[in-house]
Amino acid sequence: MSFKELVASYDKGETSFEELILEIRCESCYVSVYDEVQKQLGTTNKTLESLAKEFPTHHMKLVNERGLDF
Repeated sequence: MSFKELVASYDKGETSFEELILEIRCESCYVSVYDEVQKQLGTTNKTLESLAKEFPTHHMKLVNERGLDF
């Protein structure tokens, strides 16, 4: 299942947040899931905050690389 399909499945309620985060095995996976959540669910979706809490190291690197607000 691609990250696009995974996030779509999560959005439909077919995949839980716990199942979603189990697919994040590395920093690039985190970035891919984060980007898909933004694209499919919007930039203010609470899932982004939950991902940041679950993967603080990956998120801080993403914030620094992209110059995002944390």
